[in-house]
Amino acid sequence: MIELQMTDRKLQTLAVPARIRLIAVIFLTNLVIFLLLRLGFLFFFIPDTTPLFSLPILKALYLGFKFDARLSALICLPILLLSGIPSLDLFKKKIARRSWTGYLLLTFAVILLIYLFDFGIYAYVKTRLNATLLMFTNNPGMSLKMIWETYAVLRILFFFFLFNFLYFWWIKRRLAKLSSLPPLSQTRRQKVVKYTVFSILMLAVIYGKLARYPLRWSEAFFSPNTFVSYLGVNPVLFFYDTHLADPLNYDLDKVKQYYPLLADYYGIAAPEREKLSLVRSYNPQPRVKGSPNIVFIIMETFAAFKTGVVNDGLNSSPYFDKLCEQGLYFTNHFVPMENTSRSLFALFVGMPDASRGRYSSWNPLLVDQHTIMNYFTGYQKIYFLGGSANWGNIRGLLSHNIKDLEIIEEGSYRSPVLDVWGISDADLFMEANEILREKKESHFFAFIQTSGNHRPFLIPKDSRGFKTVKVKKNKLIKNGFYSLEEYNGFRFLDHCLGYYFELARRETYFNNTIFVIMGDHGTLNGARDTRFGDLSFGSFKVPLLIYAPGLIQEPGKITTVISELDVLPTLAGLIGKPYINTTLGRDVFDPAYKNRMFAFTYTPFRMAPRVGLIDEEFYVNVEPNGSYSLYRWAPTEAPRDLKMQFPEKAKQMADMAVAIMEYSRYLLYHNRK
Repeated sequence: MIELQMTDRKLQTLAVPARIRLIAVIFLTNLVIFLLLRLGFLFFFIPDTTPLFSLPILKALYLGFKFDARLSALICLPILLLSGIPSLDLFKKKIARRSWTGYLLLTFAVILLIYLFDFGIYAYVKTRLNATLLMFTNNPGMSLKMIWETYAVLRILFFFFLFNFLYFWWIKRRLAKLSSLPPLSQTRRQKVVKYTVFSILMLAVIYGKLARYPLRWSEAFFSPNTFVSYLGVNPVLFFYDTHLADPLNYDLDKVKQYYPLLADYYGIAAPEREKLSLVRSYNPQPRVKGSPNIVFIIMETFAAFKTGVVNDGLNSSPYFDKLCEQGLYFTNHFVPMENTSRSLFALFVGMPDASRGRYSSWNPLLVDQHTIMNYFTGYQKIYFLGGSANWGNIRGLLSHNIKDLEIIEEGSYRSPVLDVWGISDADLFMEANEILREKKESHFFAFIQTSGNHRPFLIPKDSRGFKTVKVKKNKLIKNGFYSLEEYNGFRFLDHCLGYYFELARRETYFNNTIFVIMGDHGTLNGARDTRFGDLSFGSFKVPLLIYAPGLIQEPGKITTVISELDVLPTLAGLIGKPYINTTLGRDVFDPAYKNRMFAFTYTPFRMAPRVGLIDEEFYVNVEPNGSYSLYRWAPTEAPRDLKMQFPEKAKQMADMAVAIMEYSRYLLYHNRK
């Protein structure tokens, strides 16, 4: 009998208290769910060019496991710290039990909702949920409508509530079972030891590693492969970390450090250098006769690698390809960022929108900007958009800075609204042509911004003769398209472009017009060349074509590297408009920049960003910590770091890339018109 009592006391000593057992169950339940969601992310989004069974994937899963464990432990921490208080004891107080159950259910619902948004956003822009994406809440009506039209919302909501019910049922069942256990006979000292050991284990899980510094989100970005890096993060923790990013807009010390590089490059004289200014005046000689009209067509998500002139495997853009044979086609044109609002800012203002967090068009302090557009005097300026100019607050950017600009937008057209993006691109081109046809007594500079090449890729009933086609999945992927809907949406955008030129050629303005066709940004969706991670060309390399059959008699391909920042200065130089430039754009035909052109790239959805600089041969990639790599960017070259082989070149390009980023952040606040 004595021996049995001693054995029982030993078992009581080793037994785990019900509260610790419950917390362990909650921790493991959440961890398993988070791991299943991570595996779902892996199998649903892994690019076909990324091996499933590889060391980077395994490392990302390992790091992801630690982040998931951290989140699971953080959820349990309040219960561990507070449920021992008598009034909050979930095993003794019924109201406390209901309160803790409600806390767990609410927490799980919020986290599951974050995962849903995270998966949806990654499917849309190939980035994990982070604080920069709060910009979509600026237009909640449009964002919600886009979600409704793009995703199976009712089905998703059904499973959302089903999983919440199952989670509630499981936790309630575990709690009831543990509550029915007889209390343990143990001393106060034994309780303190057990809870102390368990607390230390939970804190160790939260800390994440045996090192001086804890596990941090940046450790997940160990690979240049964007997918591998994003596989390693936890969306809830990643969103929180990015939300805590440095709110400072620019660092004046860094601006002063790097400004001389820019001043030397642009040939800035001493008086302007003292003011950290890049102001310079130009009086170019015209390269075309007369005073031509300008029609600037901005093509939504018109990535170069999806076009026929770059990849002719699917004949995806026959109308644009034909125009390229008759105009000046810039084969190496790059936008600074993969974001429409930031791209428009770069185009009109002439500098990359390198602002932290929310893009600059939403910041009232940054609306006032000098733009070369105001030197196109004698032109009636018109901006056509199928949807609303409140989107992205581009109305403020355009209207506040471009004198006498007429914005024609949703509500101004007779054509019906097709989807969240407004009227169809075909109707947009038709109605824009009708309005331009009437401008017989004045010259015009018109922007036509398409927006239909987005999910849900709807084709209107009146498609102007467009027919969808069916293509096998593997052939789509091989040629840069991730779905049949996207492929037909891209083809429809090209078809609308061809339809517009069929109309325009009948008009009197056609022969005296310079047509500029440019993609607003590219995308990594479908990109086969992902050598540089989220700085890969798929996001930044977009077509640029100057088409003017009545004015430019010698078409051809221009291989010079050119940035979107350079487009307006180049147009001003083409027609001979004197202008004052205060920002970073250059006239690509200016002999002063011959063999000295470059393009800047920036990752807008990442905090802190990676930046890059492209010249005629090399591409430097600069990491947030200041380290950098130098590559030859030609597609035939393997991505081999040449920094040690060309140390001066690598440092020069890396410094210029950082200079552009730091100075642009400063210039956002010092470029008033």
